[in-house]
Amino acid sequence: MSKFTYRRSLLAAAAAVAATPLSALANTPTAPLNGAPQPADSFKPYDLITPKIKGEEKVVRLLFSYDCPYCRSYHNGLVQWGKSLPTPYRFDATPVITSNSDNILLAVYGRLIMQGLAPSKIHLYDYTMYTLIQGDPDTGQPALPKLANEDIIRTVLQSSGASGKDLQAFMNAQAKGIEKRLPAHASVIQRYGLKATPSVAIGGKIVVTPDHASSNAQQYLLLLNAMVSRAIQGGIDAL
Repeated sequence: MSKFTYRRSLLAAAAAVAATPLSALANTPTAPLNGAPQPADSFKPYDLITPKIKGEEKVVRLLFSYDCPYCRSYHNGLVQWGKSLPTPYRFDATPVITSNSDNILLAVYGRLIMQGLAPSKIHLYDYTMYTLIQGDPDTGQPALPKLANEDIIRTVLQSSGASGKDLQAFMNAQAKGIEKRLPAHASVIQRYGLKATPSVAIGGKIVVTPDHASSNAQQYLLLLNAMVSRAIQGGIDAL
């Protein structure tokens, strides 16, 4: 399934659970690029995106991977920070396909479904997907070695609160378009020149990682605020 051929099998999985009550769907028991610390340039607190990405002058983009433990620890704080950005800046959390792992491909596919089906509940999906792929050391829940289509469908249903029939109807109408969006998530690494995850791209021009702030979460947010403020005051070319 390495060539984004999930639509038929996910449609079949959706059809299989269409008549299943949500209460009967139990939780599944169950980083390199992927967060490995990278040496940061001591002369500047960011990396330049070359060439600059057109159309993203007012976009702040969190780039993360579900198999990255650093992404997991930073995720909620960065999403909450993103909600505080002033107009006209737009925050977008974008999952990155960092390998040919079916786990990552399926996880990103499921998130694209959530974006269309229940965008306000996508945080629930993210939390569950991090847990399935990485496990939960606090509860002792192990990581799931291999995700199945049914795991994605179950997570989407539980996170969105949608019925199986609603999900199947959505997939019938939207799955082909969602599938076409997957390759863009695989090209993110090259497009943004990523060296590690998580990363925050600002204005399509710079990328800031926790390494630029000595891996200190509080300093990282302060640095991001400073970069966004500079862009607001002087435009993207001020970065």
